[in-house]
Amino acid sequence: MRFRRVLAALCAAVVLAASVTACGDQAEDTGADDEPALAPLVVGTLPTEDALPLWAAEERGMFADAGLPGVEIVTFQSAQERDTAFAAGEIDAFMGDIIAAAQLESSQISVTIATVMLGATPEQGRFGVVAAPESGYNDLAALAGVPVGTSSNTIQEYVLDGMMEQSGVAPEDIVKEEVDKVPVRFDLVMNGQLAAAALPEPLLSLAEAQGATVLADDTSGENLSQTVLVFSDAYLADPGGIETMTVLLEVWDQAVGLVNEDPDAWRDTLVEKARLPEPIKDTYVISTYPEHQTPSREQVEQVLSWMEEKDLLRDPVTYEDLVLVTP
Repeated sequence: MRFRRVLAALCAAVVLAASVTACGDQAEDTGADDEPALAPLVVGTLPTEDALPLWAAEERGMFADAGLPGVEIVTFQSAQERDTAFAAGEIDAFMGDIIAAAQLESSQISVTIATVMLGATPEQGRFGVVAAPESGYNDLAALAGVPVGTSSNTIQEYVLDGMMEQSGVAPEDIVKEEVDKVPVRFDLVMNGQLAAAALPEPLLSLAEAQGATVLADDTSGENLSQTVLVFSDAYLADPGGIETMTVLLEVWDQAVGLVNEDPDAWRDTLVEKARLPEPIKDTYVISTYPEHQTPSREQVEQVLSWMEEKDLLRDPVTYEDLVLVTP
């Protein structure tokens, strides 16, 4: 915790220094050349829409314009591959979720959640449960005792549990069928081999377009899931690490402005980078992205409580362990 307090104080100092510099056209040179140089950065992502502002910044040369010496975005095909690379120090930050961050922190790989990338509001980053075409299921309550395809110990299972609870399904009546790979899960439910399945976007929209029934999604009611940008504390402790994170978040905000202003301008990028399916590539509703902000205490602690109930944390993890609380 002492390191976390020092890190928080340093981040606050960097933000203050940036504010002073931005407002200090009339100020004399105070030795800024002595500040740590910005550091190269490798960010790991998955091929999903969550990372669109990062790809937009890359395409428009915004990293270089901001003075970042080298930002490399590496796309992984699975969260397991991404986490393995992060643990090995091959990437410095990654797009993931609070569960992934907490599992790393609990395993003595210290991390910092820098910002919410998608999910600051319920409308961002739709996730839902679909019933197979012609299955006859019309609401989540009807799935009490019915196996639902999902993946265990993931944000998808967490959201599924939350939506089922909101629909009045008792925990003992929530039955899950393990199907780790989302494309396989999609195929099984569309072929009627699964009665229902939990799906993220864009496969949720594709399933709906091809005849599946969306029983519920998380765009209304409680905000259940957030995609977050997670940094290695070891990276932040190196010279220039905190400064680089601060500048990256400024670039994120600029890229968010570009995407939100004209989402359709980035449709081809989504098709290429996020594997937006051909049948819905022209109709898929591109999300609105948030400017940088940390997840709330309530959002994090609800996830941590769920993980504790499922015995997923080797050591206890707190909000302060994951999110910088600046003085």
